[in-house]
Amino acid sequence: MTPGSTTSAANRRHETPGVYNLRDTGGYRAGTRTSRWGKLLRSDALHRLDASGRDLLGELGVAHIVDLRGADELRTAPSSLDGLAVQVHHLPVFDDAAPASRAGLQVGLAPIYDHMVDERGANLADAIRVIALAGDDEAVLVHCTAGKDRTGLVVAFALSAAGVDRDEVVADYAQTAANLQGEWADAMLAGFRDSGAELTPEVVELVTASPAPVLAALLERVDREHGSVRAYLAAHGMTEDELDRLTAALVR
Repeated sequence: MTPGSTTSAANRRHETPGVYNLRDTGGYRAGTRTSRWGKLLRSDALHRLDASGRDLLGELGVAHIVDLRGADELRTAPSSLDGLAVQVHHLPVFDDAAPASRAGLQVGLAPIYDHMVDERGANLADAIRVIALAGDDEAVLVHCTAGKDRTGLVVAFALSAAGVDRDEVVADYAQTAANLQGEWADAMLAGFRDSGAELTPEVVELVTASPAPVLAALLERVDREHGSVRAYLAAHGMTEDELDRLTAALVR
């Protein structure tokens, strides 16, 4: 699929061994327009990607991969991209560990998202800038470990700034929990349990959930405090030209 090609929402999710949350952000309403198919994709980590998965990314036209994970995550789960002609942009949202590893603090998603908005705005803008500046025929794949929290905010902010309708942005975010349920979520929770962590409701939410009300409230907060997501990104380093290019890249 080339960027801008037409397909159906039924084909949004791409299934390939070892990857659970790979999907396209095309086909969403943006006023009288729609978001482009084949331009912005999102996923969980790519360390279990096999040859068929690499072939799939090539077929999808992925030219840029934005990896939002920290150094520890890269070291323990390096992406399996051998032979794939892509430019990898390592742009960690956090300098240390993934949000899920903070579960021992027994905090929920909302405080972590607030922290990202309050303290990591430049990091979010750096990731979104890659989407804006990619070539017109180049697809961009954004991922972290689950493709849920860091990826969720980067994709939600990119789509919002490009004019995608709010309910579509929130629904895209909320879909992740269903994609991760079962094998992925069970393995992650087992890992926390084996490490001695108590699986409190807050921990389970942090690892597996993507509740629509949490993102909706965050976006409302950004609107209230900054005027819009676009204004928030401008305040954190994106130029008006870059924001215009983001809209042109994502919406037609």
